[in-house]
Amino acid sequence: MPSCSRDRTKVVARRRTTLVSGYIMEYGRSSSGVANGSSQGVLQMQTERMTAWFEATASRHSRRVYTAAPVDSETLDTLASACEGFHPYPDARVTLVTEPGTDIFTGVIGSYGKVTGAPHVLCVIVDEDAPFAQQHAGYVGEAAVLEATSLGLGTCWIGGFFDPEKAARLVRLGENERVVAVSPVGIAVDDYSGSERAMRTMSSAHKRKSLERIVPEGTAGWPDWALAAVECARIAPSAVNRQPWRFRMRNRDLLISRDSPIEMPRVTKALDCGIAMLHIQLGALSKGVMGRWEDLAEGPTMARFVPLGEPE
Repeated sequence: MPSCSRDRTKVVARRRTTLVSGYIMEYGRSSSGVANGSSQGVLQMQTERMTAWFEATASRHSRRVYTAAPVDSETLDTLASACEGFHPYPDARVTLVTEPGTDIFTGVIGSYGKVTGAPHVLCVIVDEDAPFAQQHAGYVGEAAVLEATSLGLGTCWIGGFFDPEKAARLVRLGENERVVAVSPVGIAVDDYSGSERAMRTMSSAHKRKSLERIVPEGTAGWPDWALAAVECARIAPSAVNRQPWRFRMRNRDLLISRDSPIEMPRVTKALDCGIAMLHIQLGALSKGVMGRWEDLAEGPTMARFVPLGEPE
């Protein structure tokens, strides 16, 4: 979960975050710097946000055409604060740009499939030198997308059809950082445009791979939380809906792998799998199971989800 900050807009609330048992505990701070609230209350608040994200996984749809009307400042503040308070990894973050001032989106061919009318942009940023930054970017970027969805906003993961140089000028980049993906943010038009419908058809947006495809070893004997986690991962977005993730259980842990060790140059499968990793965690939480991710460097195997306790 990268940090998500807000550029060119005053952020009302500042937060200090600590990673606890694979989840983020947020401590709201007053202007005097005095911490407010108990740890238990804060953990409950974070769990409530993740519950909202889980619900948003079913309602999220990629939208490319927007009304151009700016989102109200209160909603933007909520989104920015949620992004700022989510810092699980040091090598990936998300920045909310409220006033882009330039069009960073491109079309598939000419203007075909191009995002239009979006008043705000989420930029997903990575440290290029960090070995696991791509999967971390997918994880934190999806957290921002689901937060926006829970607020009633439209979004769309864009990994290839944007101008990275223009996007880089919208945010403050550190050494070795670059923007790897973006998402429009705004109020989507009521009906899908012809271009949107064509893009959804081209990518088979509604088609999901069967459990047999993504769990080659089968799910016999799996606990309920693992089944719920994989079902949630099945509906995760990915580049051209390729769904490159594969899952297997080892002892009590759930492992995620790419479908092949071969990576893609512009939009990596690792980023797609990072998106699925958040969905796994949210699906497990829906069954009362918290856990943490451990990064792995074992060929196509990318990470292991370790449950921290299972319901009686």
